[in-house]
Amino acid sequence: MTREDTESVGESLEPAEITERFNELEAGDTVTVNNHELTYDVIDTDTYSVIATDPFGQQVTFSQNLQSGGWTMSETVFDVEHTSG
Repeated sequence: MTREDTESVGESLEPAEITERFNELEAGDTVTVNNHELTYDVIDTDTYSVIATDPFGQQVTFSQNLQSGGWTMSETVFDVEHTSG
């Protein structure tokens, strides 16, 4: 997803804001990313990653790139919303 694509979907958060939101998560929390309707249930966190499962039971790892500070999964993360927990 390019920067232009993210702008059409919504505002992109700065990497530091995304890191702050991921740091607030704990096991049992539910999150969404990049304005998708799909939610993820957090099962584990550490300093540079969050491991979660999607509604279909697939495990997903959100990881921080230590050089850029950005976060990725199968796409660049530009928004994180804590929805419950």
